[in-house]
Amino acid sequence: MKTEPVPFDKFAKIGIYPKDLMRMPKDLRNAILSGELSPLMRVNVPVGDNSAVSIPMKIQLVHDKDGRLQLLTYQIHRELDNNLKLNDTELERVRKGDVIQKEFQEDGKRKMRYVQLDKETNALMYRDVATVNFEEKLQEVDRIKDIGLGIGQKEALVSGKPVELEVGDQKVTVGVDLREPVGFKVMQGDMEEWKRQQAIRYDDAHEGYIGYVQTDENRWEYKQVVDRLRHEERVGLTEREKTDKKEDKKRGLSL
Repeated sequence: MKTEPVPFDKFAKIGIYPKDLMRMPKDLRNAILSGELSPLMRVNVPVGDNSAVSIPMKIQLVHDKDGRLQLLTYQIHRELDNNLKLNDTELERVRKGDVIQKEFQEDGKRKMRYVQLDKETNALMYRDVATVNFEEKLQEVDRIKDIGLGIGQKEALVSGKPVELEVGDQKVTVGVDLREPVGFKVMQGDMEEWKRQQAIRYDDAHEGYIGYVQTDENRWEYKQVVDRLRHEERVGLTEREKTDKKEDKKRGLSL
């Protein structure tokens, strides 16, 4: 993606302008422009004339099936945001860390997409199946380019399941991972190592949701993105509201 023009118009919609990109730490900017899922970022999203709302989110540049660049945003939610209307079985699978394949209707057309949960934001990531070419991606990896996939392995990969391969005296695991630029990951190690890596959460290693904050001076600082105490206060308020509603309901039933 680095060889393509930067889609400044798409970044501008979430309050990231050319000067903001240039002021980003180089590693962060390069990762975003390469199509990697960003770490948590608090950005100032325009909401009207000369006003903006500070929102913690992750962003990612991806190609659609026609090769056009799209900027995806994943905002933080207290609970899983089921905006894709997954059923209970599908929700259980993504919560466990699985990548699922699901058919969607869009503009009167059927589209098969991969869906994966980003546990830090509780947002569902998705990517068109047609944009992930397994054979091509495997051929690009030197250490496994001579390895052929069996029919069962191909079917497992297409369905979203990881596959473990024997490469000489080493094990390599490959599979769909929507956090990667191409939606596909090749990892040295067995299936257990794959599961361990998939379970690692950024905020487990960085107390208090540490990430990048866009400051008033349009600088990017590495600091706490989400105030956990405020989060707990909101949860407390929600629980009190539920209790009040239950009491109101009881009083109503007693009348």
